[in-house]
Amino acid sequence: MSDKDAVMTSANVNSEPDKGTEAIKSWEVRMPNEPPKAFKAFCLFRAMGYKRSIKACMEMHGVEPKKYGSWARYARLFRWNERAAEYDAYIAKETEKEILAERVERRKRQMEMLNGFDELVAKRIKTLKPDDLNADGAMDLLERSAKLDSFITGADKENNKPVQGELAITFADSFKDL
Repeated sequence: MSDKDAVMTSANVNSEPDKGTEAIKSWEVRMPNEPPKAFKAFCLFRAMGYKRSIKACMEMHGVEPKKYGSWARYARLFRWNERAAEYDAYIAKETEKEILAERVERRKRQMEMLNGFDELVAKRIKTLKPDDLNADGAMDLLERSAKLDSFITGADKENNKPVQGELAITFADSFKDL
């Protein structure tokens, strides 16, 4: 198949094969004996997404209804539904990769922010005078520290049901009259 066999349309301009890096996909180039006009029609069909149909594609692009028979024959002969499904699967896989990369990047940014916050808290704690800290302030710091630790380690997403026989410790009595 020569370079002239790949028909570039607005529907497939972003799916041109990367020469030499990957195998050519069935939806990227014309099939053997597929006329250029059939491939162009396929590209329009493929670009419609999951709810594609020949009739809807023809209507969307202003193709005369009398050409439906030709398009249906092309679709059957050149496996439009199968090729479009392969394209959809490829797009879904690529989208999933992008979403995962975005999540990883977001998590990195969150960790950088938390590290910065941790540094600020560490500086502030060094300036605290124990005599100036009342019971409520101490408990507040302890609670915030535990919440931050749970968030960082992911423990906040775990099941929060109490463990059988779990002991609850209350420090309120220890701070009376301070």
